[in-house]
Amino acid sequence: MRRSLEEIRTIANRAAHMTRADSAEAVVISSISALTRFAGNRIHQNVTETDSQLSIRAVLGTRTGVASTNRLDNEAVARCASAAVDAARHAPKDPDFPGLPKPAPLSIPSRSLSLLSMYDAAGRARAAAEIIQQSDARGLVAAGTVSVNDYAVAIANTHDVDASMQTDELRATVLAMGEGGASGWGSFLGRDAGTFLPAQLGSSAATLAERSAGAGDLEPGTYTVVLAPEAVADILDFLGYLGFGAKAFAEGSSFLVNALGTRVADTCVSIYDDALSPATIGISFDYEGQPRRRTPLIEGGVAIGPVTDSYFAAKLDRPDTGHALPAPNPYGPLPLNIEMQAGDATLDEMIGSVERGVYVTRFHYVNVEDPMKVVLTGMTRDGTFLIENGRLSTPVRNLRFTQSVLSALSDVRAIGSKRQLCGGEGGAALAPALLIGHWAFTGQTG
Repeated sequence: MRRSLEEIRTIANRAAHMTRADSAEAVVISSISALTRFAGNRIHQNVTETDSQLSIRAVLGTRTGVASTNRLDNEAVARCASAAVDAARHAPKDPDFPGLPKPAPLSIPSRSLSLLSMYDAAGRARAAAEIIQQSDARGLVAAGTVSVNDYAVAIANTHDVDASMQTDELRATVLAMGEGGASGWGSFLGRDAGTFLPAQLGSSAATLAERSAGAGDLEPGTYTVVLAPEAVADILDFLGYLGFGAKAFAEGSSFLVNALGTRVADTCVSIYDDALSPATIGISFDYEGQPRRRTPLIEGGVAIGPVTDSYFAAKLDRPDTGHALPAPNPYGPLPLNIEMQAGDATLDEMIGSVERGVYVTRFHYVNVEDPMKVVLTGMTRDGTFLIENGRLSTPVRNLRFTQSVLSALSDVRAIGSKRQLCGGEGGAALAPALLIGHWAFTGQTG
């Protein structure tokens, strides 16, 4: 069992106040994670991990030092506090350091935690079996995971910040594979077990795999594309990482430096970061115990601003939007709960409006080519189809793309009315499908 919310809250407060520094902050995270993995149409791994971690940030003047441990007994906490002070004593001064933040009103949603009991080993096995059955019955092979993460977070500092919350989440993935490189993908992320339909997830991936059999070549070039939500989530994830963190903005490595308050996307495009949305997951405060706010990133196509933590809010003279990551980190504050405003088109309507184009299920191995223009390169995967005369016609081999996300968002022809919560690098994106006028495919990848 993981430690209780009240227990880690007590430890965080005790650790912050026992640290012999000018001020101090303590973050305690306790979690239990359970995962069932399957491949070759059978379960081959079933693991559960319980862990607790304490991180202490000590402040001496404008010097800060951080130490951490995953032992929470009194002796280990005392050693961690002493190590944090030692680290601060040897750290360089930072004249921009504004001090640890003061308390701010928090909105803590009440959540009943039931996923762990619903998806114990037997529950995860049943879900995996339902997913596998959809591939097995069609002569396909399925691989994937069903996992549950239940965790509690407590943050305290010597300025009376005292924030704590517990939550859980359910994740599932499936890759259905057939002969000749045929493959289809499906995923689920959320807290509402009632919306997790394993058989439907497995069927969706298997159908994509069946349809992608016998993929042919497609000449690289610029095509109209319909991107499924998983593919859109990939580009939103990179857009948030490259463009909307205050550290990149302050260092001049974000496109926002030259675009703040100007049109960077079609007027139909609005993108927010909103940890409070009932459709997403996560905690409602950041790793300094400050409230996460619904923060506009692009509104009506206009770039609004970066997300901040207390350090960059003071440095840039902007509000603290509550996006601090655990200290220390090389990224600065980042948006971890991105959502794109839905449109009014169905997926069939978007495909039906395309005379000749490409449908992309998801991207794979995406990398950055030019951060200032948010140019990404990567590959399509697990269901890429030619669209001809308003319908998916033939499957095509995977393609490499090299594309500016900003140019693509300036060429949005339609936005899907349904959104899917997709996991990203450390966060989640609530993404619709998109119809984009021009998308550059620069090679074939087989």
